[in-house]
Formats: sequence, structure tokens, C-alpha cells
Amino acid sequence: MQLTSWIAVAVIVLTVAALVKKWDVRTTLLCSGLFLCCTALKPLDGLNQFAKMMTNGTLVQAICGAPWVLPLLLR
Repeated sequence: MQLTSWIAVAVIVLTVAALVKKWDVRTTLLCSGLFLCCTALKPLDGLNQFAKMMTNGTLVQAICGAPWVLPLLLR
């Protein structure tokens, strides 16, 4: 296996471990997805997909309801 494959497996294992520890699901999945995109040397692909999915109304409500968004909005 290539190095990127091993990194992907490690990220998946760490993501599952974080979810088992009951970390915030949205933040954990977003961070792990963006990290995997950066590992594949295509960081903008993850952000483009995120922007594309922001047109979905239910996703906007879920993202805005995340605990890490409120401090950013209150600045």
C-alpha cells in the first residue's frame, strides 16, 4: 500500500475513535474530510463540495447549529 493509503486508514480509525468518544459528529467528519483532501493534494475539492452542498437547506441548519459556529458568528 502507498503512504497515502496508510494515512487514510489512520484518519478513518481516528475518526471512528473520536465519534466513539462522543466528539461533535459534524466537526469531526468535516475536519477528517478536509484533512483527507489535503493529503490527496486536492484541498479545494473538499471545499468545493462543501460549497455545493450548502444549497441544501437542511444542511445549512445543521451546520449553523454546530457549537463551533456560534463563536465565529458572534465576533
